Amino acid sequence: MPQFSIYTVDAFARKPFQGNQAAIVPVPSAYSIPDHIMQTLAAEMNIAETSFFTPVQCEGAEEFQKASRFALRWFTPTVEAKLCGHATLAAAHVLFNELQNQNNTLHFDTLSGVLTVSINSKGKLTMKLPMDKPEPVEHNDNFKEIVTGVLGRYSTSTEILLSPVLRYLVIQDVSCTEEELAALVPNITNQVIEAGRRERVDLVMVTTKGIDRDFKSRVFAPWCGIEEDPVTGSAHTVLAPFWKEKLGKSYFIAQQCSKRCGELEVDIIDAIHVAISGNAVVVIRGELFLDLE
Repeated sequence: MPQFSIYTVDAFARKPFQGNQAAIVPVPSAYSIPDHIMQTLAAEMNIAETSFFTPVQCEGAEEFQKASRFALRWFTPTVEAKLCGHATLAAAHVLFNELQNQNNTLHFDTLSGVLTVSINSKGKLTMKLPMDKPEPVEHNDNFKEIVTGVLGRYSTSTEILLSPVLRYLVIQDVSCTEEELAALVPNITNQVIEAGRRERVDLVMVTTKGIDRDFKSRVFAPWCGIEEDPVTGSAHTVLAPFWKEKLGKSYFIAQQCSKRCGELEVDIIDAIHVAISGNAVVVIRGELFLDLE
């Protein structure tokens, strides 16, 4: 039975038990793990994302040290994800710090195209991700149902926007304070779930202007099997252009104020890309035994 290394990493964190968890499985190029086994393992791990990466165009005993390009896939407990920032950051952290990769920049082939992650002299990681600017939507019954379930109320002044690629829903109510955002307890009923499915929503985020940070947010993804995602890199590819129009700037210090909490540096670097920076820490190192039949 093949044996693989597995790591649990807290991304967007400087110490354990903060930020967002990801399980990372390096897969040597000599092996191929079937999709259903990757999905089953993600359900077994039961954290936001379980990720698998394999060296591309590099083989041999030192392939994880020498390769600069990897195929990368992400799985929630229930579905394969189209984009996941924190698990990409976690995968790069494992390559740089656990597998002693010799490069300063790594390239990942994903469902969202080629993503790059670089490391600086202080160990901080920076991802380059595609931007997904959200657009206002009609306040129909489906979106009213979602807003009411997540925020606890609906107002015609509430801003509701949807990103076209990832299908991430942005909610901003100007009366929602930082304290209210942190204390928010959504009521995700079956009606809310069905309303989101009708609009093909993948996750919903509530955001507000910050006092000690540029902006803050919470992210909920019941459609992907995640009640609340603690720190969501991909969400900031949507929040960055939203807040650029509000604040008139392109560089932000952002905080996702879940119970685990996490801080991100977000920089709109051109018309179609966002750079997101942060730290990560390995919490668990283990061995994984998989029957690949």
